[in-house]
Amino acid sequence: MSPRSIRLFLVDGTPAGLRTAEIGLSTCKAVACPRASLTALRDRPEAKRTGVYVLIGEEHPDQPGRTAVYVGEGDEVMTRILRHENAKDFWDRVIIFVSKDENLTKSHVRYLEAKLVALAREANRAFIVNGNDPEGGRLPEAEEAEMTQFLEQVRILLGIFGISEFEPVRPRVTPAPVAKKSQGPAKTAMPAFFLKIGGVEAEGLLDDSGFIVRKGSCARKTARSSITSYKHSLRDELVLSGVLKENGDELKFTQDYLFTSSSAAAAVISGTSMNGRISWKLADGTTLRDWEERELSGK
Repeated sequence: MSPRSIRLFLVDGTPAGLRTAEIGLSTCKAVACPRASLTALRDRPEAKRTGVYVLIGEEHPDQPGRTAVYVGEGDEVMTRILRHENAKDFWDRVIIFVSKDENLTKSHVRYLEAKLVALAREANRAFIVNGNDPEGGRLPEAEEAEMTQFLEQVRILLGIFGISEFEPVRPRVTPAPVAKKSQGPAKTAMPAFFLKIGGVEAEGLLDDSGFIVRKGSCARKTARSSITSYKHSLRDELVLSGVLKENGDELKFTQDYLFTSSSAAAAVISGTSMNGRISWKLADGTTLRDWEERELSGK
């Protein structure tokens, strides 16, 4: 991906308040705010335009403790968002996406809505509140190409606001030494780390957003009393959602799963509180902590 210039504006002067973001000379503009700032958002000119929006929160009753997202669209996005003020309690943040030249149509935003829902389902990093997948409809070839480009801008701006739930889990890569400058900065795959405890074994990888436990890894079937209530709830949620399934005397990961940290991953697997930077190790026994320190030192 090529370098880009992002213009971020703090409307009320606070990093977590009402903010706008746009990419260089692109046509896409995002406006984000916490739920408490809806009044300020309502008064923005962008809120009166045709656009697509994303509601984000962590308090959905069907999936407590897991990020939940809802994607919607509207001829006047604020009108649709205000309908969710009483109808949907889970969300605490909203981001709207509109065109700076106001050329988005109803067909365009329906297309964007459908694509965003599909991306979120494919990424499987959040609970999708949308009950049905929107159809989106078909666009003329030229308009579809324009909306594909617009969608890429939306994805970048979502990342600027710290929303990774629309992106697939990808293991981090790290720069590797190169012999010749002309070859450019090569990259190498992040090494696999392993956790063995109580007869179960798991494999994981560092990711820019946390720590990935690989599909096929195993976890203890029963949690210990020392595990925190949050991580106990997370284990239960992973079982309910099918990420962890019973496999004899253990639990098995049915897919790659991204945890917020190596310690959270270790706690869910072991069923007890653990320091992930010490418990996760390379095949040669090097701990994650020692490996990170070695990488930082360049040795």
